[in-house]
Amino acid sequence: MSTRVTWRYLVLAVGFLALAGVRAAQGATVWAVVFAVAAAADLWLALRDGQGQAAPGAPADADPREVAGERAHCLAALRRWQVLALVGALLAAGLLLVEPPLAVLAAAAVLFAVLRARRVRRYAAMLPAPPPPAVPRAVTSPEVAGSR
Repeated sequence: MSTRVTWRYLVLAVGFLALAGVRAAQGATVWAVVFAVAAAADLWLALRDGQGQAAPGAPADADPREVAGERAHCLAALRRWQVLALVGALLAAGLLLVEPPLAVLAAAAVLFAVLRARRVRRYAAMLPAPPPPAVPRAVTSPEVAGSR
């Protein structure tokens, strides 16, 4: 049994351990314990999240029209999230000059849009590949070739 580590939880666990150390050094033992528990939970998630995840397979009898429609829906959703992220980034840059605390909120919204776009892209990648286009065969019979 191989153990796959989910790195994002491992990074969070290290961050929470650092916060626990800082709070312990400041004398706030309650917060140090809270952050240590959070670090332990993230470490547990880092070790458990990667197990039991099989690669999702597409059903063998998937209708190609439904798959094409779902792919088109994914591309439209991906474009929407990308446009929202771009507009949000421009808004956050403008707010940074005018009202910096609001720029933080706009940046959080941009981060959310980017993460949603990434999730849509991963979902679209799981869809079965479209069938190759039908290539017309070359005509080799002389009767058909002569009628052209």
